[in-house]
Amino acid sequence: MTDKEKKQYEYVIGIDLGHGETSAALCPLQWDVLPSQLDPAKDLEMGGNKKVMPSAITILDNGNAYIGDAAFNPEILRQAEVRVCFKKAPKDINGDAEQLMIRFMKEVYKRIRESNSGLLTDSNHLVYIATPSGWDKPTQDLYLQMAKMAGIPIAGLTKESRAAFVRAQHDTTSGIGRNIDKGAIVFDMGSSTLDFTYMNKNLPELIDFGYDCGASAVEKTIYSKKREEEESIKEFEAKFPRLIDYLVFEARKVKEQIYIDPTLRVKKTINFEDIVDDDDLEDERFRLVFHPGDLNNLLTEKGYIQQIADAMADYRENHIKGQNIYGVFMTGGASRMDFLKPLICHYFGVQESQVYRDQDPSLTISQGVAEVARMDLRTEGMDVGIGSQIDNLINGNKIFDAFSEKFCSEAFELATQIIATNVTTFKDIDNDVSIDDLNSSIDSDMKEHLGELTSNVSEYVRTAILDSTAEIRKKVDDIVSVYTNQGNDIRLPSLNVPRISMGTISIKPVLDRIAKDSAEQASTWSSGGAAAGAAAGAAIGSVVPFFGTLTGALIGGAIGAFSGDKPTLEQEKAKNRNRDERLKIFNLIVSEWDKIQNDVRNTINGNVKGNNNIRQTVRKVTSDYLTAYKDSLQNSRILID
Repeated sequence: MTDKEKKQYEYVIGIDLGHGETSAALCPLQWDVLPSQLDPAKDLEMGGNKKVMPSAITILDNGNAYIGDAAFNPEILRQAEVRVCFKKAPKDINGDAEQLMIRFMKEVYKRIRESNSGLLTDSNHLVYIATPSGWDKPTQDLYLQMAKMAGIPIAGLTKESRAAFVRAQHDTTSGIGRNIDKGAIVFDMGSSTLDFTYMNKNLPELIDFGYDCGASAVEKTIYSKKREEEESIKEFEAKFPRLIDYLVFEARKVKEQIYIDPTLRVKKTINFEDIVDDDDLEDERFRLVFHPGDLNNLLTEKGYIQQIADAMADYRENHIKGQNIYGVFMTGGASRMDFLKPLICHYFGVQESQVYRDQDPSLTISQGVAEVARMDLRTEGMDVGIGSQIDNLINGNKIFDAFSEKFCSEAFELATQIIATNVTTFKDIDNDVSIDDLNSSIDSDMKEHLGELTSNVSEYVRTAILDSTAEIRKKVDDIVSVYTNQGNDIRLPSLNVPRISMGTISIKPVLDRIAKDSAEQASTWSSGGAAAGAAAGAAIGSVVPFFGTLTGALIGGAIGAFSGDKPTLEQEKAKNRNRDERLKIFNLIVSEWDKIQNDVRNTINGNVKGNNNIRQTVRKVTSDYLTAYKDSLQNSRILID
């Protein structure tokens, strides 16, 4: 999808089609708003001024469908059976279970549109849906196709655990964002299963595992207990089997009411005559009464709480053994059950302050899905090619070449500047000085500035890395800025370049040749005549400006005195020269300046570009730095899909 195509959409909707309940949230895409200023996810009305509805559907013979609480209307139930707990991993898009889910998806989306008709149009929004964390890619793809068949403008899907982690990160009060890198668990108490997901940045992937001890077992236990006590319920079942799920649903309402405030007495009575016409049952009722602690005692007696404890112990021992746990994020409406947090603290070795839960955990996943969707859509396509770009920089020579070109260029400019300045001073000085004096002066300047250059080589490497990675870093920074929020602890890496030893960069052979040529030439001179004086005068006007325009940086290397064997050369080098002789030496150097520059350039390039130690250091620093950038991108996006 192109940017122009994406930007026609104003909103993205995240839907959690849960096994037990369904919710949805909306995020405005706000394309031109900074990530830090985006509006938070907004929970959508699902009918009846409710943000959550039961995942239930009743389809009549005439094709009409009723979902949520409406599916349990006794008048509707007399005509067709209510279907609950029907969500499962799809296998055949034409299968009965898959077709039922498609119809439910269609009706949920229809409900969202009807309940938010003033906000949503046919073309101003896209939808993301959640999938269980344990579903593989083919199963996810099939589920996506089902959503398309349901007429949903589907743009993508994400795993429930990813949505939960993102939601936890964006909850600035949870603190879990600071713990995800080190080790954290999403504890998802669903209707059919209890699912755990562990995340640690040092692991190659998340660790998902689920157990068949979902919270629907609680209402079934309540109903089963009551059925044992009341013969009238068995009679009701026999006569009205389609209404059994209605009674179980009422038991579920009692469960939810109990755990909203476990300190209160909860009472629920359903007179059978209010829902069926049957003389034998007109005086019978379905009555539930729970005092504080009664339900937990029942669940303990029936072994359900022990099942939960066993699941935690198994996950800790057999799936994440040895891993650190710094935080647990509880999600799912059933996570309100008050016996869960003490069990989590015991089996996962955390304090209550390290266990976090949304204010309304029934909405955690849909909010997280909406936030993930907005992030994904705002960053779609931004990471294309980043991986190959990073690999090319790590394995190639671009950064080392950039470093060596700049370093050698500045070294060359400074070397020639030092030579030019000293030779010009040699020509113009009032005192008589020797070629040895000239060499010593150049040697001293080279040693002084070499230290400055070589001590700064790490900064040259740093600059080369930053310049060469600017495009990649901009892409990653832009993506991370979208995914990072105040509550998490995602940080982009800093560039740390170790102190690099450059070694000695020596142009001694070049300077030895200059001294040798000058001394040999001087040995042929007579005491200056008119012609020499005229030549010197002509040179002054042309050579001084030439040297005066030279600029430079640094050059290194020890420049020793010429070490020739011939005494005459030693004497020539040591002999003090008058102004006329020094002008001739000056002219000689000017006449060979192009060759001198070429020799200096080749010598420096050979010392630097052929330095394998620096080449390997640059490659390692680059690899560590850009790998950390990739890690930051993955940590911020939680790329677990």
